[in-house]
Amino acid sequence: MTFLVPTLLLALPLAALPVVIHLIHLYRRRQVRWAAMMFLRMAQRMDQGLSRLRQILILAFRVLAVAAILFVITRPMAGGLLGLTGGLPDTVIVLLDRSASMEQQDLATGTSKRSAGLAKLSQALRDTVGTRSKLVLIENAHLQPQALENPESLTDLPITAPTDTGADVPALLQSALDYISTNQTGRTDVWVLSDLHQSDWDASSGRWQTLRSGFTSRKGVRFHLLTYPQPAALNLSIAVERVTRHETAEKAELLLDVRITRSEAAKEPLKLPLRFIVGDVSTTFQTELKDSTLILQAHAIPIAKTMKEGHGRIELPTDTLPSDNVFHFVFAEPPVLRSVIVSDEEATFRPLQAALESAADPMRKYACSILPPSRAAEIPWDDTALIIWHAPLPKEGNLIAKQLSHARSTLFLPPEMPNTNTFAGLKWGKWDGSNKPARVSWWRNDAGLLANTRSGDALPLGDLEVQRHCEILGEGTPLARLGENQTLLIRANAASENPVWFLGTLPSSNASTLARDGVVMFAMLHRALNEGSRGLGKAQQREAAPNALGPGIWKRHGETFLSTELPLRAGILQSGDRLVALNRPPQEDASDFLSKNALGELFAGLDHHIIEDEVENPTSLASEIWRTFLFLMAIALLGEAVLCMPSKSQLPLAGA
Repeated sequence: MTFLVPTLLLALPLAALPVVIHLIHLYRRRQVRWAAMMFLRMAQRMDQGLSRLRQILILAFRVLAVAAILFVITRPMAGGLLGLTGGLPDTVIVLLDRSASMEQQDLATGTSKRSAGLAKLSQALRDTVGTRSKLVLIENAHLQPQALENPESLTDLPITAPTDTGADVPALLQSALDYISTNQTGRTDVWVLSDLHQSDWDASSGRWQTLRSGFTSRKGVRFHLLTYPQPAALNLSIAVERVTRHETAEKAELLLDVRITRSEAAKEPLKLPLRFIVGDVSTTFQTELKDSTLILQAHAIPIAKTMKEGHGRIELPTDTLPSDNVFHFVFAEPPVLRSVIVSDEEATFRPLQAALESAADPMRKYACSILPPSRAAEIPWDDTALIIWHAPLPKEGNLIAKQLSHARSTLFLPPEMPNTNTFAGLKWGKWDGSNKPARVSWWRNDAGLLANTRSGDALPLGDLEVQRHCEILGEGTPLARLGENQTLLIRANAASENPVWFLGTLPSSNASTLARDGVVMFAMLHRALNEGSRGLGKAQQREAAPNALGPGIWKRHGETFLSTELPLRAGILQSGDRLVALNRPPQEDASDFLSKNALGELFAGLDHHIIEDEVENPTSLASEIWRTFLFLMAIALLGEAVLCMPSKSQLPLAGA
């Protein structure tokens, strides 16, 4: 509990005033001894114990009444929600999730989860700790601690504004732990403001155990989790999965693959007006959403033949989550989808080359080249979308390792003689000595290289047989497993935005049936190729992130932002002849949220308090409770009055 006028607590000793008055009154009376009172005093001693208890209770009620009125005038604040009953912390750290999903709004007020949470937290910290505790903000985009002068600045700073990025909550907590350890902050309150979006929390990550251990070793750290886990009702989201400029002798047009998703199961068909804006031309297309997902493949939009490159966007009608109602795109002459395989084993690179040279998109050009490991320096790094590395891992720090770390996408295959080198936190272990075929027991089908097809069908990984498997060591995001704990495919948790995968088997006939079955290998390779191709050509589709834009002077079409915020907001940006369309990450469109129990498990063993709030809830996190003390004063005065009433034996007789 804290007080808005704490200086008035200096008057608290006045609560002892009834005791002082009682003692003064007791000693001011003169005592006169006379014989007639002797027998009365003997009778009084028999009732002295109850009389003394009664006097003590009367004094206690009077002291309580005075203390209560003193607390009323100091304007006490409730400490239950804020967890401040143990006193003021030395430092308050606010961890802010300002990802795209935090912009879900209350349509009546236009208030988002982010703005509602910041407003409540700012007011609560102002009323409780004020400037008496050091206030530090860490937000998900930059992960850099920033000291704040006062709680009110939480709602005014550019770094608390909305973004179209995802969030990495474990990374936020790691930044807070590093700050606490470096600065020896003493008693620290850590506030986490988030909507509990599953992709942002990454609850299955191995980082949580490390975080719990780190915070457990720091004494006096308390967590307050202000959460807004309510999903957006009847939310619609839109995404453009592919944009191709197609020209014939008669016309030119854009072919778009569009995906529309409804957050809840479809009850009845929904008619939707889609607004397509290309340059300065706007058209509306009426479509009908019958299920939870609608895919428009190769939807044609006519353009002028002279328009060789440009940009546009697609808009849905406004709903409670406006950030996923718009998707920006750019187009230009498509570059060649080039891949390089570094290997000197023909049995391995031949099936890979055949799959990569086969056109998944008949309107694109594909090229695949083979280089032995001794000629890896000849890789055309700037023009290559995918590198498949079937050779010993390069030594950390040498030139090839540095170039590979900047490759657009890289898939590592195990060599026959693995070394102990590490790349992106992963390395090869030993080959499995048994030749007994193993089958895939689990794979991630919601995202990544092994996700379901556009029609929702799963890839036939259950039919895949693996005769030989190489162990993958290190931490990453598993995409497929053999048996219970053998990782078959994993994505490295690299700091770079460029993806890195490790595949624990080979496509040769003595290692697996990848090449014989073909479907899984073809889908996996072309998804990796498309992932890397986003950085090719003059027109590029990218996800909003701090490192989404490369070097250069970037200008934004439309609304302007600070240079540090440019890569965090969806829109069209241009640098020279390069066009980039920034959009939210696809995982931000998911409607999965952590449950309260799952959140409690992540913070098990730590001093934490979970507050589930709603945007529509006007209740403050901290409120004055002077009415409670006023009620206690009334109770105390009433109790004192009851005890002061004379007993029945002392009442005068009628007619006396």
